[in-house]
Amino acid sequence: MVHNLGMMSWQDTGYDWARECDEILRQLILSGDHDSLVHYERLGKAARLSIPTHEHYLPLPYTLALQDKQDPVRFFAAGVTLGSISMRSLQIG
Repeated sequence: MVHNLGMMSWQDTGYDWARECDEILRQLILSGDHDSLVHYERLGKAARLSIPTHEHYLPLPYTLALQDKQDPVRFFAAGVTLGSISMRSLQIG
């Protein structure tokens, strides 16, 4: 979800803004706030730094569009590495 390739760091750590954005997106997913996820550019500086272009982000809202209200979401991978890359992955249902 977080993927600023231009600001990558070749270390197994994440920038504060990348971790912040990953957590914001996690919370929005769990709360079912799909509208805020669609309009991610309104989520503040951390989101703008974390998602400078949308091509890697767009699969997330399209995937979440398949979620019914009663469908749970489970995260099976997490963590921010290389400075600006989130490994968070999810399963619906």
